[in-house]
Amino acid sequence: MLSAPGAAWDDPAAALASARHEFGEHGGVNMSIEASTTFTVMEPEIMRRIFTGELCPDRDFIYSRHFNPTVLNLGRQMAALEGTEAAYCTASGMAAISSVLMEMCSSGGHVVAPQTLYGGTHSLLTHFLPTVCNITTSFVDIMDHAAVGDAIVEGKTKVLYLESMSNPTMTVADVPKLSRIAHDKGVMVVVDNTLAPLVLSPARLGADVVVHSISKFISGGADIIAGVY
Repeated sequence: MLSAPGAAWDDPAAALASARHEFGEHGGVNMSIEASTTFTVMEPEIMRRIFTGELCPDRDFIYSRHFNPTVLNLGRQMAALEGTEAAYCTASGMAAISSVLMEMCSSGGHVVAPQTLYGGTHSLLTHFLPTVCNITTSFVDIMDHAAVGDAIVEGKTKVLYLESMSNPTMTVADVPKLSRIAHDKGVMVVVDNTLAPLVLSPARLGADVVVHSISKFISGGADIIAGVY
């Protein structure tokens, strides 16, 4: 989720309640789940305009890999929850995390991250990114702010990645302080807020991008794998 500086947002529950609500296709109080992968387009000119980005994705769908009404609505709700400009849904939390990091870091890039991280994220930073993408990571004690600042390499470090509440140690990061340290050095801040939805709002505290594993508290029932950023 991309932070939106200056956006009007006070309380996550109130923001979620006041967000645009989609009713079901036949008037259901809940939105209908769209199972189609492909959508009909009756006019060739509309097809052209969709592919050139002229039409609104809220209404004009062609293929679910691009936009899907159900997923788009979930993204809208997550953006309302976090007070961000937009939110993009993925197939898993790790898909969201890897998408963000590979978008923000090119070959030769550097990440600073906590020593205590969700295991999948630690593996991504330790094994996949350095060997496949030439993106390295320095792991630090996220509570030692001086060490965080020292680990940032000018001109090379692109991202300070952290968890608002770490999984599984439950360490609470000082997001405002860490964001200031990173921004003073020209580094973007990505915060995984999976364990603290409705409790913390990283975008309001200085984070540039917020990620979630929807598989945890957002889904609530341990029956969904999804992610969002």
